[in-house]
Amino acid sequence: MRYATITADGELSHHDGPLDWAALIGPESKARVNLPGLAVAGWVNDVGLIYPKRYPRNVVGSCVLAALGAPIQPYAGRVVVTGWNPDNTWRGLLEIESLPEPVTTLDTVHGDVLKALAGQTPRQMSPSWAEQIREIADHVRTAPTPGITVRTVKLP
Repeated sequence: MRYATITADGELSHHDGPLDWAALIGPESKARVNLPGLAVAGWVNDVGLIYPKRYPRNVVGSCVLAALGAPIQPYAGRVVVTGWNPDNTWRGLLEIESLPEPVTTLDTVHGDVLKALAGQTPRQMSPSWAEQIREIADHVRTAPTPGITVRTVKLP
């Protein structure tokens, strides 16, 4: 299985081997990050923002996911990117596939995000795109940690 990871310090790396979700994103639960129109999906720790010491906010990963069409929000811990085919289902288990080759789109977007965060404008992007990436990064760094509300329900 081919997949890529973006660590919380922004490093992108490609891997070929079995997916060990507990080792990659943590033992809690994984959440799929929808990337509309692409044959790939992002994966993050479902409760990562609740444990900031264990799973620091992934500024670069959050910006890459947003640039690929994901909802703009902070994502914490390591981001995993796999192939995704929602039409290839058998009891809902086989949507995850190997990352398609070549993975130039992911590599290019990652490089563009790094340039934008360094204050540069990537050659093929507009200055407004680079500014939007910097705004997303600021949001990821400063957005409040989501809270949990527990309510008691009185049954009749």
